[in-house]
Amino acid sequence: MQIVPARAKKAQGASLSIVPIFLLVLSVMASMALVAQRAATRQEQFELTREKHQLSQSLSFESENLLANVARDDTLGNLFQHQRNPALAEAQLVGLNTRTTLDFSALVDKTSGQVIAEAGDSDTAAQRKALIVELIESSRMRGVSQATLGIGREARIVHDGSSVLSLIAVPIGRNMVLVGTKAFTPIMLRRLSTMLSVPDLRVFKGLVLQETSYVVQPLGSQPPLSLIWTPSRKAAETLADLAFFGLIASLAVAAIAVLVFKRIRASTEAILVREAKASHEARHDPLSGLPNRAVFCELLADNIEDLPHRDSSIAVLLLDLDKFKDVNDTYGHAAGDKVIIDFGNRVRSLLRQTDVIARLGGDEFAVMQMGIHTHMETTRLAQAIIDAANRPFTMDGATMRIGVTVGISFAPDDGMDVATILRAADTALYRAKNEGRNRFALYEHRMTEAERIRKLVDDELRGAIEREELTLVYQPQVHADSGRIASVEALVRWRHPVHGLISPATFISAAEERGLIVPLGDWVMRRACRDAARWPGLRVGVNVSAIQFRQSHFPENVATIIREANLEPHRLELELTEGVLVEDADQAEAAMMELRAIGVKLALDDFGTGYSSLIYLRRFAFDKIKIDKSFLDSMEATGESAILVHSVVHLGRALGLEVTAEGVENEDQRRFLQAVGCHYLQGYLFSKPVSAEAIDEMLKAERDQSALASPDAA
Repeated sequence: MQIVPARAKKAQGASLSIVPIFLLVLSVMASMALVAQRAATRQEQFELTREKHQLSQSLSFESENLLANVARDDTLGNLFQHQRNPALAEAQLVGLNTRTTLDFSALVDKTSGQVIAEAGDSDTAAQRKALIVELIESSRMRGVSQATLGIGREARIVHDGSSVLSLIAVPIGRNMVLVGTKAFTPIMLRRLSTMLSVPDLRVFKGLVLQETSYVVQPLGSQPPLSLIWTPSRKAAETLADLAFFGLIASLAVAAIAVLVFKRIRASTEAILVREAKASHEARHDPLSGLPNRAVFCELLADNIEDLPHRDSSIAVLLLDLDKFKDVNDTYGHAAGDKVIIDFGNRVRSLLRQTDVIARLGGDEFAVMQMGIHTHMETTRLAQAIIDAANRPFTMDGATMRIGVTVGISFAPDDGMDVATILRAADTALYRAKNEGRNRFALYEHRMTEAERIRKLVDDELRGAIEREELTLVYQPQVHADSGRIASVEALVRWRHPVHGLISPATFISAAEERGLIVPLGDWVMRRACRDAARWPGLRVGVNVSAIQFRQSHFPENVATIIREANLEPHRLELELTEGVLVEDADQAEAAMMELRAIGVKLALDDFGTGYSSLIYLRRFAFDKIKIDKSFLDSMEATGESAILVHSVVHLGRALGLEVTAEGVENEDQRRFLQAVGCHYLQGYLFSKPVSAEAIDEMLKAERDQSALASPDAA
């Protein structure tokens, strides 16, 4: 029996204890290497996906930008006029190509597929024409393949066998479409490559199956063509780093053992953090960090259950942001996200520790106010929230203004369950919106009276239109310099034989909900044109709803009404709001072109109340803008509203548009608007809405005054 010295036994024990540690380190390092390999692979895949997505978005942006430049061109109306004269149409196309950088354009009959006129480089015109004719022919059988056009306004990226192209299509009237192309030059591809950090972006003739490729849709039956590039980073580089790190780690077993234990501990803490974060995200809004709808309803239910043991009430405030969509449309979703976060923080700063604010979704919030003894406590909070929302929001130097509408209900007064309380608050919110937004309303049980009036409107409005129980009044719009009447705005009124005067806001919204807005709008336009026919030289403005304007036969109806009334087309002015243009901008643009071809004038109403107004001025061909009266209500000579009005007037004049200011009620406003160059003024200072007979008297008085002032009269 061999006796081992104690020191040797100790060393042997130490070596034996190192073996499992060494094996543990190796296994941990191997696992880490595998995890890192997978992470590197996923990162590379993520980068490839990002590069493809950014390239696709940039190509689409180029084509959409080309489409916007062409659609804004002032000569499109001339193409409509010269459709039967190929020579003149071709001359228009040549000019269009020069202005918009198109390398080929063609005016095509959508029905027959015939090319009416074409213009482009001599080297490519014949081939492009043949491919476009083939594309138009296939487009008349929609759904056959992805290559077909919608024969409407469209922009896409295609290729002609050798070059990548931006292809755009713009409807010209009902039967024609303008098709144009612009090739991506090597310079443009290099610019995209640099901008997107996509190295060595180039065109490859053929179908490439590698991941760093983007297949371009052919224009016609062309062989495949792809855009390829060099990946910015390969996973192999990361794996090489890992191999070196693994070698170093294997040589320093003891140090790495300590590191492994630390990493295990850190991983455990990270897992706990992730679990806590996941639990938090499941119950909180990820953007604002506020509790979500589920948590709010849960807390509300718990507190309602405890109400019998308390001597106080619970108030629920539903908050709905006003004009939030305009912020997203004008400044982008990043600005909208910042508004959501800032608004949540502003409201949270107004609450007590026992109160709760939650984001229900989109631009909707809810507040639960605990320990309420009087309604005044809640109304003070509601007004403070409205004041907080009215303060400007800023991002990157841009100032954004919104508002908030608040509906309030109480437990137990308005109910003792979550659904009833929220429904009551929502009813109050609906009432506040109908009363003009940016205000609060408390739920009242007599709100059912408003529902009864709405039912009355629904039941009797159709008969009132058919029996012509409605009437029109007209509010003059005067020249800012002379004060003489230049035009009138037609406003509809309904005086019910039993219930008296019913608010236009009530029965017009009911008409939209019940599908009566089109016959109502046609009746208003027909009556207004008939009255205007007896006022030579005077224009009449008619408001057009979004539903009425989107009718496919609307331009034809307008032409028929003008012809029946024997009214000059330029004396009819259709007043459109931004809502008419938002849902289907392409259809709106086509309808406006047809109306302008008839000779009808177009005005953008309530200008300045929506953040996207400038976009519409740039894209759509308006003749006039009307400044909303809300700017004049709070206008002072040196105030912010005065600066905005001054800017809008100068903007309109710079664009060659007439400018009308609504809501002029005193001499100070009139003098200010005249000084800044406003063309026309409208408001109670000059006249309230009056009957057609009263307009007759006003015009007669103007004629008599002119006759007395003339030299012949002297």
